[in-house]
Amino acid sequence: MATRRSAHNKHWALQPSAPPEVVARLGRSAIMSTLLYQRGFDTTEAVATFLEADFPKGLHDPFAMKGMREASQRIARAIADDEPIAVYGDFDTDGVTSVTLLMQAISAMGGTIQPYIPHRVREGYGLNNEAIEQLAAEGIRLLITVDCGISNVAEVAHARTLGLDVIVTDHHQPPATLPAALAVVNPKQPGCSYPYKQLVGVGIAYKLVQALVKQGLRLHGLRGRDLLDMVALGTVTDMGPLDGENRVLVKKGLEAIQSSERPGLKALIAMAGLAQSKVDATAIGFMLGPRINAAGRLDDAVRAYHLLLADDFATAQTLAQELNQANRQRQELTKQVQAAARAQAEVEGKHQQRIVVLAGDDYPAGIVGLVAGKLVEEWARPVLLIERGPEQSRGSARSVRGFNIFEALNSCKDLFVRFGGHSMAAGFTIENARLPELDTRLQELALTVLTDDMLVPTLDINAEVALSEITWELLHELRQLEPFGQANPQPVLMSRNVQVVSATARGSTGDHLRLVLKQNNGQPVEAMAFRLGHLAEPLRQHPCIDVAYTLEDHEWNDQRSLRLLVKDFRRA
Repeated sequence: MATRRSAHNKHWALQPSAPPEVVARLGRSAIMSTLLYQRGFDTTEAVATFLEADFPKGLHDPFAMKGMREASQRIARAIADDEPIAVYGDFDTDGVTSVTLLMQAISAMGGTIQPYIPHRVREGYGLNNEAIEQLAAEGIRLLITVDCGISNVAEVAHARTLGLDVIVTDHHQPPATLPAALAVVNPKQPGCSYPYKQLVGVGIAYKLVQALVKQGLRLHGLRGRDLLDMVALGTVTDMGPLDGENRVLVKKGLEAIQSSERPGLKALIAMAGLAQSKVDATAIGFMLGPRINAAGRLDDAVRAYHLLLADDFATAQTLAQELNQANRQRQELTKQVQAAARAQAEVEGKHQQRIVVLAGDDYPAGIVGLVAGKLVEEWARPVLLIERGPEQSRGSARSVRGFNIFEALNSCKDLFVRFGGHSMAAGFTIENARLPELDTRLQELALTVLTDDMLVPTLDINAEVALSEITWELLHELRQLEPFGQANPQPVLMSRNVQVVSATARGSTGDHLRLVLKQNNGQPVEAMAFRLGHLAEPLRQHPCIDVAYTLEDHEWNDQRSLRLLVKDFRRA
């Protein structure tokens, strides 16, 4: 607290306010106009489209997606001819919800369909030849991938030699050579004119169901909107941007979750200690999604699939309890691996490199991505964390804003057995002998592409306000922007020259910090700062701060109050 550095050592970046003419044109408060302007909306028409997120008007024609007509026609023919179909997904929440959605929809349409979710440790990500051979031996003639497959050129070719038709539906960045499938459905592929490119796997699976309905198939006993709970769950957990069509789907999907009679979802929500009627995107991202992901990280994602399609609440409760336990184990293992990786980096002097590449025998592949993400937060630089196997290693990469990790790995693609991902996150398999060269080439790339500015963690602040402006009316305005998430973050406000009336460490081990703040003799405001309990005493000694926060409706003992959730603070 002796300098003006913030509690999290972040650079505060106050975003531009809406110009007066935009405020006048939108006819909204200055704060709301600024928040809309920062999101790229400066006309009343654009604002109305964004805020309404109208379902189904805000959805695009599924047949505008390249490969969709061929895919839906082939599936419709398989349903009509009672051909056995398999849907093959990834082991994360996006993959599991995609499999669940297509199983439900194609079954309701009268199709004969079975699921296949690979085991993370035994099989790894994407299609594998052993699974394809097993499915072919079981009589499968049509194989649909969801949330994977776009990089499986050799495996799709192998499936074709066994007489399988393959439909690839995926949202990951396509490689230069696409698999020679019967149809490839991925809005990011070259030549696809679909207007919205950021659907995740479950969003594309939903568009496939829409296309089947347009082909004339009926969802007996189901409505299309009954599947939107899965779309919201998968999209938010996979960190799909909550703009455009994703916003429409997730907003309606949250309504579906809040009123869902799906036993598995109800059991999962209860196990997480949530009220079903109040589940929002934050609850999915921090409470529900991690529990579903935990199944695939530590054991077998099939358990999560069985939960989501459970027929009765008693079965669902048992499965939800198992996932809850798996999530606790995952949390503990994450802490252990993070500590081990931190220690290794410090011994080897790697934590100060521009890109940190760490490989170890005891870094389980199921959690290397989680740990890499936490180390990025800690070190403010891209991290590759790798589980070294006997001959091959599997790793996950996480990046910082402005540095495209997929493109970085693509520049080293000759080194990988396989790789794939997005600008901020990627996964790969590599021969052990090639690890040193990967490290060397990434460090060389970092010298030219990874700028110093990218290595400074930044907190974007949307607007500066006085504490006296914190009202229920403001909270109501901010909530019109929900659901919050990627590409539509919860607004961060800041107030300067705030007096700390009291600072108290809270929580069983004093990890958290409860504050009472005042400004210019105004009314006191309660604030909560998680994981900053150790700063209670320094704040009492230097009680004048600038504070950055989000605003929430806090309920305790049946009493509702406005509360600031502190993102960061610094000496005024």
